[in-house]
Amino acid sequence: MAEHTEKQKVCPHCGATLPEEAAFCPYCAQTVNRRSHLKAPAKGWRRALMVLMPLLLVGGIAAGYHLTHPQICEGVGEVYYSDLSGTYHLFLSESASLQEPVQEMRQNAAIGDAYRGPVLLRVHDADTGTDAGAAFLEKIDRVTAEFPTIEGGGAKFVCTAPAPHSAFPDVPLVSLVDYTLEADAEAAAEMVWTIDMKNGDTIRLGVKYILSPLPAEDYYPEDVPMGTTEELQALIDEIAAAADPSPNVNIYLPALTYDGTLVLHGRAINLYGSTGGEGRTVFTGSIRVEAREDGWISYFQDIEFRGNGGVALSAAANARATNCLFTGWDTGLYGCGTAWINSIGCTFADNGVGLHFNSKEGSANHSLYNDNTFRDNGTAVVLEQVPTDLALNFIGSVFEGNGTDIDNRCGQPLDLSRAEFR
Repeated sequence: MAEHTEKQKVCPHCGATLPEEAAFCPYCAQTVNRRSHLKAPAKGWRRALMVLMPLLLVGGIAAGYHLTHPQICEGVGEVYYSDLSGTYHLFLSESASLQEPVQEMRQNAAIGDAYRGPVLLRVHDADTGTDAGAAFLEKIDRVTAEFPTIEGGGAKFVCTAPAPHSAFPDVPLVSLVDYTLEADAEAAAEMVWTIDMKNGDTIRLGVKYILSPLPAEDYYPEDVPMGTTEELQALIDEIAAAADPSPNVNIYLPALTYDGTLVLHGRAINLYGSTGGEGRTVFTGSIRVEAREDGWISYFQDIEFRGNGGVALSAAANARATNCLFTGWDTGLYGCGTAWINSIGCTFADNGVGLHFNSKEGSANHSLYNDNTFRDNGTAVVLEQVPTDLALNFIGSVFEGNGTDIDNRCGQPLDLSRAEFR
């Protein structure tokens, strides 16, 4: 037999010398390559796959069903909503301090007066009770609010689109409701929020608004003395000292001129000037509204403020002037402290400043400053401090011949799209 070297390949079956690249022996026809054996898969993996496959199948079916069959959740005051990441408790409230759902919001309203109030949507994690508003907002595609029906008639309800609001930094969404009671009878309407989720689900959440006529105390010149500023002040002092006064006090003034300073204190009081015949109610002295915490509005309507310097109407609590004239003053209407001031249908002419907003705190009760005339003032409107970022709407207002139309020192949002500048 031939001698083999280390480099020679030898058949393991017959011992013949083979070429280096040979895959089989040409002498005995046997394969000369070694077989490789595959290991069987471990039995543990096989068991794991058997357990996981049904779970994956069920999960896939559930996810597919959810995508093709979106859910609709409805509730009054509150609703619980679940998606693939958890369960949420959604509820409506009417104040920043209230952390419980409400199904009804009851308000007393003076007939014909306009009011504004917030409706707040809160979102909590249903398991922990912690706030989940920020996370929930990421899941929303669109949200709307409306009053589809009004029961009993005799009222108007309008609401803003739900959105975050700087006055309620811890609340995900807020809608502001404007309402007016127009008849001496109770009126109700359901407010409906519709939340469309990005996954196709829909949430409907409702709350019922109920308006009741506000009990009123009316005072007329033929019944009580109010012929001078002193008599009028005495009447106001008596009303403020009442143990359980009505929240709606109306004083109907005669057609005469009041001089000197008049102070409204203790509670909101409404002054209505004379509109009968040719006579008008005129104040040549100032009216001052002192600070209160009740939030009610003092209304001034159909009054002429004719001055020679000073401030015509100074309010440290909520006040609204309607169809009034301010002329000849350093400042016509001035709001400070916690006051929210409004002017509607008023004329500001020949004043140093027509309307001056300088309130550090408080909340908005109306966004409209409509149908005013600002003419020949040094500055028509000064916005030094306004307590919320609600856009002030000057729809229908006319600015003419003023040194400065609007001095917006605080950068307050304004809607001037339908105001007129001449």
